[in-house]
Amino acid sequence: MTAWVVTGPAGAGKSTLGAALARRERAVLLDLDTITNPLLDVVSGAWHPEGHWNDVAVRDVVRPGRYSALRAVARTQVDVGLDVVLVAPFTAELRGGPEWRDLVRAVGPELPRVVWLTAPAAVLARRVARRGEARDAAALAEDPTPPRVPHLPIDATLSTADQLAHLLRWP
Repeated sequence: MTAWVVTGPAGAGKSTLGAALARRERAVLLDLDTITNPLLDVVSGAWHPEGHWNDVAVRDVVRPGRYSALRAVARTQVDVGLDVVLVAPFTAELRGGPEWRDLVRAVGPELPRVVWLTAPAAVLARRVARRGEARDAAALAEDPTPPRVPHLPIDATLSTADQLAHLLRWP
């Protein structure tokens, strides 16, 4: 089974490339936002009425649950023999510590193929502003440090077709 991890900062185009890759590879697309945001949007008002569920003030509680849900769904798909494309920022996982080991266990036994989308800060800021999502309020303050785990960097300013072509040439 092949597991792809499409990552990068907010506005890099992770969801767009992830969908194109999943379609091309006939893999299951597992986007962190699709899996977790609808539930968080509904319930967060009850426990965090002054802010958004992605605020720094509650991130230490929310983030582990979001990624746990993503890993559980991925493990289920891998267990039934399906390839997966996971889409998320994966900021902690890409540092190579315990969060990385949890991700590898979820999609293993092989290491996932990590794709790192990168773009100039001004491009990312324009894309995030155009999207206009409340969840992005703190996203641009995050450090878009490249992964410490093996990865393929891809220029997010390329067209999706060019990104996909570059990615599919990866041995």
